[in-house]
Amino acid sequence: MSIFARFRKRGGGLREAEVSEPEFGDRPEYLENYIREFVSRTGRDEPEYMEKIPGDLKNAREFNVVYPVGFGIFIHAYNDPLSESGYNKYVVVEPPKPPEDLVREVDYRIALILSEEDAPRSSEEKKKILLAALDRVVTTVETMGSNGSRSRGEGDEGEAGESNGSNGKSWPYGVRRGRIVIEERYYNYLKYHFIREKVGVGPLEPFLRDPYLEDISCNGVGPIYVVHKMFKSLEASVRFENEEELDDFIIRLGEKIGKPISHARPVVDATLPDGSRINIVFGSDVSLRGSNFTIRKVSKVPISVTQLIRWGTFDSMIAGYMWMMLEEGMSVFICGETASGKTTSLNAISSFIRPDAKIVTIEDTAEVVLPHPNWTRELTRNTGKPETSVTMFDLLRAALRQRPNYIIVGEIRGAEGNIAFQAMQTGHPVMATFHAANLSRLLQRLTNHPINVPKTNIDSLNIAWFQSAVHVKGFPARRVLEIDEIIGYDPSSGAIAAVPVFTWDPVRDKFVFSGRGASYLLEEKIATMKGIPRRNISIIYEDLELRSRFLQTLADRKVLDYFDVYRAIVRAYNIGIENALKRLERGDLL
Repeated sequence: MSIFARFRKRGGGLREAEVSEPEFGDRPEYLENYIREFVSRTGRDEPEYMEKIPGDLKNAREFNVVYPVGFGIFIHAYNDPLSESGYNKYVVVEPPKPPEDLVREVDYRIALILSEEDAPRSSEEKKKILLAALDRVVTTVETMGSNGSRSRGEGDEGEAGESNGSNGKSWPYGVRRGRIVIEERYYNYLKYHFIREKVGVGPLEPFLRDPYLEDISCNGVGPIYVVHKMFKSLEASVRFENEEELDDFIIRLGEKIGKPISHARPVVDATLPDGSRINIVFGSDVSLRGSNFTIRKVSKVPISVTQLIRWGTFDSMIAGYMWMMLEEGMSVFICGETASGKTTSLNAISSFIRPDAKIVTIEDTAEVVLPHPNWTRELTRNTGKPETSVTMFDLLRAALRQRPNYIIVGEIRGAEGNIAFQAMQTGHPVMATFHAANLSRLLQRLTNHPINVPKTNIDSLNIAWFQSAVHVKGFPARRVLEIDEIIGYDPSSGAIAAVPVFTWDPVRDKFVFSGRGASYLLEEKIATMKGIPRRNISIIYEDLELRSRFLQTLADRKVLDYFDVYRAIVRAYNIGIENALKRLERGDLL
């Protein structure tokens, strides 16, 4: 039962109280203890401590690093050549866990001081109220002797007790004047686990805080597995020991995120507090290995265009080409299979949309993040009842009345695709992600049920971008395979004409531009919009090369933060790309 449901009398002032977060320092004692134990057990060198993992470690075969993810949590990632499972390791290092009897005592005393007025309206408010309540029921001392010790600000002595924490060491504590007395270092540990369980998502909290994770999956009893942006698939130290423990955790998680799970409703799609998507399958009757879940992480700060250029997902010429297209309001579908990086690329290239544009984003799960100030963010709502649910179709139809310069759809899957094409035909550029591996698959899905776009309307879409997860020199990577310009519908043959302007050469791992004279959109649309006559068409390709140089220089100078890149693009809009490039080369653009 929630401790908010067990109040006895009015607490008062908890919402306004000053509270402090737990503090652990850069290299806390429990991290040092873990490192010493690891070196002793494995005989390996001490892991290298890093605040941020450098890009040159991406896909490294040998690695042994520790990095912080905040809130006193550290991650140790290392390659394990002796692994029986074949997986390299991902170890979560957290503050030591408090003993159960101490947790129960704290819960009981906090329940006594909470009131109905303390019911929180948000997770942040809940965190503040609980920390304030914790400060009221716990007092700290420098050290606890066997007979109790003098607390700062307290004049009397009381009983002292002792209990074993999960790290096997004793946690001495006592009760004085109705308050729990505990050593200061243990109080920070208690704070961490109290907030992790009451506000966070329990054992999943470290995974959600790690910015380097893409996917988190639990396939049943046993370890959790993660997909790391640098080190790929890893086996985590966090595990569920039995089905009862796993089922209990999933039921509590479902209640916390407002999606109750039961044997009657065993499959749930939901959004976690940090915006990540989670799919849960509950019970062994529908999953032979027992309950399981998969989380798709959502980055708070998107990956930038320059970072993707450095990683080789696409090159600066493709980026410069998309800049020109989005500046002039071309409609684009980012296509690919599952986990091909579609949303990552969409977020990255969205920074090319004019900074003064009004943008409406429509999603099932909030994954699109834009730097533009005039941005309307809309989400679907599924209540299970048609009369109260809000679908993507509803939001797209409403967006047409909001006069946006761009409509961005998180993912087109159904009838909303037809509305998207209607939006394009009425002059509203659309960007969206779409599940299709190549142009023929894209056209099949668009023209068949449930999307049902007439072939004659397909040329409202200007660009089809295809991306995939591949292997490059033995390492997994993501690459743009092809970018096609859709020219139009040929009624005599019933075919849709399209021209590939960029293709990926897997042998050399290079992107091939079809060259001057090959782009219908650049010559027939963009040049016309810019007022460039046919006899001077070379100007449009010079503009493309200039933008490519500007973006490549940003990448070479390691301007990689998403918002720093956006500021550079805004400066280029304001003072011209040529002037911006000169200032960038001098080092005074940002």
